[in-house]
Amino acid sequence: MPVFYPARVFHILIAAAFAALPLAAHTQTAPALRIEGQVPQPRSFTAAELAALPHVEQKAKDKEGKTHRYRGIELRELLRLAGAPQGKDLHGPVLGQALLVTAADGYKVIFALPELDPTFTERTILLADQRDGQPLATGQGPYQIIIPQEKRPTRWVRQVTSLRMVTVQP
Repeated sequence: MPVFYPARVFHILIAAAFAALPLAAHTQTAPALRIEGQVPQPRSFTAAELAALPHVEQKAKDKEGKTHRYRGIELRELLRLAGAPQGKDLHGPVLGQALLVTAADGYKVIFALPELDPTFTERTILLADQRDGQPLATGQGPYQIIIPQEKRPTRWVRQVTSLRMVTVQP
């Protein structure tokens, strides 16, 4: 049976601490969300990059009918950063494209591009990261799609993991 002396224990602890550093650094810069598919500039965002983007706040009723203040990034802004068509470029075959939002549990929801564009609608769809001034609860976040004007929150995707531009095929 090996004998551990205090100095040896100290060296083992220091080695373990340094071994954990790359893992800790990796988790801080790991992508929090990826926009991919048929976009000109697919990209990943870290949590810090998403936090630094412009945020807006909107009130919306949850499935129990209680009103909350949600804060997040407009989906159209994320699409703009990935080079997705917007505004006057939304015509013709591009109207056959949609945004597929996927959750950690595999739940999927699709949005037609005009639903996300201010030249087509006044509605704002959020990728929320806060509710009532607090980070989203573990079962909801870190990111959740919020659609304030919809009567039923069935497209409010919790724990969003990816956004993918797809072409709808007949």
